[in-house]
Parts: sequence; structure tokens; C-alpha cells
Amino acid sequence: MTNATGAATYPWTPVDPLGEALHLLRMRGGFYCRSELSAPWGLEMPAFADSSSFHLVVSGEAWLDVPGSPSARMLPGEFAVVPHGTGHLIRSEPDASRTGRVDTLPQQMIGDHYSVLRHGGGGDPTVLVCGIVEFDHPTARRLVSLLPPVLRIDSARGTASQVLALMADEARGVRPGGEAVLTRFADILVILAIRSWVESDPAARDGWV
Repeated sequence: MTNATGAATYPWTPVDPLGEALHLLRMRGGFYCRSELSAPWGLEMPAFADSSSFHLVVSGEAWLDVPGSPSARMLPGEFAVVPHGTGHLIRSEPDASRTGRVDTLPQQMIGDHYSVLRHGGGGDPTVLVCGIVEFDHPTARRLVSLLPPVLRIDSARGTASQVLALMADEARGVRPGGEAVLTRFADILVILAIRSWVESDPAARDGWV
């Protein structure tokens, strides 16, 4: 079926409007980085227009500081999305020194879109997987603009725990197709983070969908 403008329309009313919205959130990987860090350390993530950033703590811990959101401690297995391309900091502790802008620090390039970064002062280790991604669909970008400054999930959640473990395992080595695998895992984790936010805030469900 088509509407007056000739665009295709559904001949039925979707029974799960949230599911329909989440279906549009297909991501395109911009860049992924495995960060091997030692305290004290700090990474400054610059703002990237029309992009979202994510961070997965594989081991150790980190503090995430995003404008408009309280500083948050992240432990192993926790995943955070900064959906609006906002510049932010992630550090070994809230007042850590040795902060460097992530795109200017020395990195070992594994591929065109994947690197390993080693940084810090030689203390307690932390391993992160970080990414900068874009959403393909214009409607998806509009939906993302309605999200809060930060979304978080942790490994205590059933489905998320399995995906987080798989993503962390994939990031431990360099394998053929690794970037594609990380992109798919990031797709799933972002959707789970949004679903968790919607389920925990009933007002968000009506407003976002």
C-alpha cells in the first residue's frame, strides 16, 4: 500500500511501536579502540557531530563524566552509551591527571577502523572497548536525539550479560571480520540500553515512541 505521496505504508497498525522504533537503530561503525590503561589515566573524548560513543569496561574500573549527567563509576561488564556526540571524559578516578585527547594519543592501528591504545601512569590496569558509531536511518537519528545524555547497562541483566561477555571476548584479540562483529554487538547493546531506559521510566516510553 502507498499513501498520497506514493510512499509505502503498512496495511496494519504495528502492535509494538517501541519494537518498530528500535528496528530503525542500525549502526554504522566509525571507529573502535581497545584501550589498555594504567592508573592514573584519563581520556578526553571530543565531540563528534551526528555520532554516538560507547564504552565497555572489560576489566578494572573507570569514571565517566558527561555534561548534563552525574559522574558515574563503571565496573567490569558495564556498558555506557553517550548518544548525542557530546564531548566527555573517562578516567581512572574523578580527579585523575594524565588526561589526553583520545584522537591525538599514540595508537597501534590494527585496521582502517580499529586500534589499540596504551596510556597511563603505570598503576592499576583497566581495559576498555570504546567506539564511535553513526546511525544510518534519518528517523533513527531523530529518535536518538530524544535520548538522555547517557544510557547504561551492566552485566547483571540476562541477555545483556551474554552479549557483553561476547563483545569483551571479541575485543581481546584481532580476528578476521572483528570490526563487523563489534558493530553487530554494539547494535544489540545500544538497543538493550534504550529498552532498559524505557522500561525503567514509563514516561520515557510514551515520549520516545
